[in-house]
Amino acid sequence: MLDVKSVNEVIEIINQHFSGYTLESEEIGIEDAVGRITTEDLIANEDIPGFNRSSVDGYAVISRDTFGASEALPAQLFLAGEVKMGEKPQFSLKPGQAAYVPTGGELPGNADAMVMIEYTEDFNDGFIYINKASAPGNHVVFKGDDIRTGKVVIPSGTYVRPQEVGMMAAMGYPRIRVQRRLCVGIVSTGDEIVSIDAQPSGSQVRDINSYALYAGLINCGARPKFFGVVKDDFESIRKTVEEALKVSDVVLISGGSSVGNRDETYKVITSLGLPGILVHGIAVKPGKPTILGKVENKAVVGLPGHPASAYSIFRVFVCHLLRVMCGQSKENSPVMIAEMSCNYPSNNGREEFLPVKLEESAGKLSAHPVFGKSGLISMLTEANGYIHISRGSEGVNQGEKVQVVLWR
Repeated sequence: MLDVKSVNEVIEIINQHFSGYTLESEEIGIEDAVGRITTEDLIANEDIPGFNRSSVDGYAVISRDTFGASEALPAQLFLAGEVKMGEKPQFSLKPGQAAYVPTGGELPGNADAMVMIEYTEDFNDGFIYINKASAPGNHVVFKGDDIRTGKVVIPSGTYVRPQEVGMMAAMGYPRIRVQRRLCVGIVSTGDEIVSIDAQPSGSQVRDINSYALYAGLINCGARPKFFGVVKDDFESIRKTVEEALKVSDVVLISGGSSVGNRDETYKVITSLGLPGILVHGIAVKPGKPTILGKVENKAVVGLPGHPASAYSIFRVFVCHLLRVMCGQSKENSPVMIAEMSCNYPSNNGREEFLPVKLEESAGKLSAHPVFGKSGLISMLTEANGYIHISRGSEGVNQGEKVQVVLWR
């Protein structure tokens, strides 16, 4: 019999048993850094920007020279020169002077504001006429406004996004140190499973789960490794999982998690060492017979064999497990708010992760349940994501706002 745990209990067991997992660091180029986790503080070695920079095309001025300027009574300033992009001005402004500066250019000395070119006139008489007053700092990014020297800009433990890569480039960090990726072994079990390049016969099916999990692991920032398809035989599965544990941080076993005479996953995990089985059964739909085990400090997960169930459990629990082992417990998947397209009754006693398809019409985003049985792979391809229906809920009503966690 399954000793069924709630979703929150399973999340707490994961947090308790797998927090603080040690991952060595490695050095990589920042072009490969997205999705990695930093293992050092990245400190600014210089001010950014390193000069007073214009944020508009226009004229650098001493702001007090423009006070009171208007279209009826423009301020007349002598044109002292022009600053070109990437060049340092070789002059400073004197009272009553202005200089042309392009967007991103450096302001000449003494200038403390910019006037947009739209508010100026040039009659080619050696003067610039300012039609709008400018206050100190207008349209200027001063030296160090973005980052000050010595500031910890990207702390150790940061999940790197494209934004962080841009900041690393701005600070002059071509290479950084990050956690090595978690290695996750994938073992597919079942007498009926054949290779994807084989032609199934009788009740045989191609190995869907290995490839769906492989792709999902890449999206989670892990390094997946195939260990092949294994028959429903205790010794064969045990030997393969043992080999996988030698080189992997986590092993996923697809199939064989339910209660039955030929389901060997539970017995294999139990035989591999302590502490052994942590969870056998989750009060969730789909994926109730999921197994979570621990062998020494490594995780072994028994996933359902049906593709939709296996992938749902992977997204909700395995991805959380991987984040915890990396020291990152925050969900990184994007979410969208949509209106439920119909009434959907809940499955009392179990939490449900319901696949939904998003459709937009007349400016309104609707979530449509994707109905089907757990063995149907088409459920995954038709759905854009899922909604979480809590345990004991009476369901979701038509028109109710729901949070859709998008597949990645």
